[in-house]
Amino acid sequence: MKQLHFNKRVVTAGKKAKICRNAVGSERLDPVGYFLIRVHGRKIEVGLCGYKKINIITRMWTGSKPQDVYTQVIRDLPKISKEHTAYLGKELARAWMCMQTGVDYVQDGKMDGTFPEADWLRKR
Repeated sequence: MKQLHFNKRVVTAGKKAKICRNAVGSERLDPVGYFLIRVHGRKIEVGLCGYKKINIITRMWTGSKPQDVYTQVIRDLPKISKEHTAYLGKELARAWMCMQTGVDYVQDGKMDGTFPEADWLRKR
């Protein structure tokens, strides 16, 4: 089985993850699952995981632009919540911005909702 690295989380498709992080927060959970997002080379990759087996990717989407990825996800997961769609759009935009500027992308960034990459760019 191939191991994928998503922001310091090791994910193995079809096997139990070696590093698990509790994906359950204070938000209402989307029944479709949760997403792990990473920049890999010149592509953005999104993996869908379920809640019973943490960090086990059941489906993957890849694209070079945010809209390439989120249109695939929305088409393939028609029951995704509106809140989750908005979150996905925001994170894909951040991932794309990091890919374009050479900044390391870390999913969820700052807890206050700001873009940590923007702070780094202002300091340059």
